[in-house]
Amino acid sequence: MSRPSVAAAALLLVTGLALSGCTLGGDEDPVPSPPPSTSGVTIGDQPNIVLITSDDQTKLELKWMPQTRQLLGKAGLTFNNMIAPHPNCCPARAQILTGQYAQNNGVRTNSPPWGGHEGFDPRTALPVWLQEAGYRTGFIGKYMHGYDEHDGIEPGWDQWKPIVGTLSDYSSFLQYDNGRLVQFAETDYYTDVVAQQSADLLTDFSSTSEPFFLWSSFIAPHGTCQGSSEADCSGPPPAAARHAGLLGEITLPSLASPSFNEEDVSDKRSDVQAAPRVDPAAQQTIFTQRLRTLAALDEAVAGIVTALEVAGALDDTVIIFTSDNGYLFGEHRLVGKNVPYEESLRVPLLMRGPEIPAGEHRRQTVAMLDFAPTIAELAGADPMIDIDGRSLLGYALQDRRQRDRGLLIQAGSRGKDEATAWRWRGVRTKRYTLVRWQGPRFVELYDRTNDPHQLTNVALDPAYRRVRLVLADYLDTLEACTDSTCRTLAPDLPEPAPTTG
Repeated sequence: MSRPSVAAAALLLVTGLALSGCTLGGDEDPVPSPPPSTSGVTIGDQPNIVLITSDDQTKLELKWMPQTRQLLGKAGLTFNNMIAPHPNCCPARAQILTGQYAQNNGVRTNSPPWGGHEGFDPRTALPVWLQEAGYRTGFIGKYMHGYDEHDGIEPGWDQWKPIVGTLSDYSSFLQYDNGRLVQFAETDYYTDVVAQQSADLLTDFSSTSEPFFLWSSFIAPHGTCQGSSEADCSGPPPAAARHAGLLGEITLPSLASPSFNEEDVSDKRSDVQAAPRVDPAAQQTIFTQRLRTLAALDEAVAGIVTALEVAGALDDTVIIFTSDNGYLFGEHRLVGKNVPYEESLRVPLLMRGPEIPAGEHRRQTVAMLDFAPTIAELAGADPMIDIDGRSLLGYALQDRRQRDRGLLIQAGSRGKDEATAWRWRGVRTKRYTLVRWQGPRFVELYDRTNDPHQLTNVALDPAYRRVRLVLADYLDTLEACTDSTCRTLAPDLPEPAPTTG
């Protein structure tokens, strides 16, 4: 579904205010209803846009990317509450490209029947909107599971350079370069190749007056199958040779968390109760290698910024840095992602560009499905589909108060029918996380204000009965939501009942 242009929407708003005699003021939206997917603000005249994504990077790991924090965070904004509502590779990328939850974009998992590239419709996705708005577009790096050269160049991309085959290979990888397969050598390091190609493409794009959009999609610090017996490609990722001995003295922060190898898991689901304790040494090894891969990514970000600066395009470019999902290193006795815990859901988000304040932090809740409407609003592009997320530009330009924003969090499964093909579905508000697991049915409720490490499941606690019922109704709404109903704000929640005894 199309929407009016930003300019037209702004004109209607100003006209309406003039006729009514109302003025905007204060920190809150002028009406109590949920805001539309756009924020009603503009940054420049169709700025260039560069999206840089890492893979499986936790929010905390940004600490060891000093150049990225300096060039994007100190020179721009840091969003402290960026959430990946569907914490898995392919579904997260589908959210970026559509601004929709998985029930609406068709990508619930990394593979069919209810996910992967097979479930995605590229004909109505973000790059098509941008091309129609006059942008040159480019993609380099990791795309979607299930995509290969037989699918051809995806609609909307002027420059198309995805990695195909095994998506976690740091060397000897295969790239589909604008219709031509290119085999890279063992000495070619994935991060460096994507970084150099990104810099070259930005130099080329900057040579014309047309605005451009580039998505540089890296795999660091994702694990690998190369040299590993782990079937899920979770082996320690290899560092570039120049970083092989770097950061070996840094202790994995998760080891000090109360949730690491959680002592009492009797209130967790049965598979967690049956899980053995995680080996701290193995997780330390993986963490160290991840930091070393991030060192190359840190250099890549700096190289992208330098390329824009040399080309004279930096001041006219919005740069966004984030990760597709987080990662657990043994919290709740779990390793990996795709679970409804904060370590899996929270990811870094940095943003710099014209008119964006420098060195500031934002506390508002923003999410993966906000990128498509944000980029569309930056570009003055007209989305071809209904949008479930909302542009974050309003919060970028002004630190406005946010009412409690609830997000649908979920993970798909390879179930027999589409209606029930979910592993779990839940809702995350400012204070609470409520999750309903499928097969076997199990409910988790966490009061993150009082229990930030999510150690105590209070779903059956009588004190939280009313909270659970209100959140369950809210989850029912979000599970079936489309467009504006997906932006329904969290309801007023009762306080837990006082305990007696």
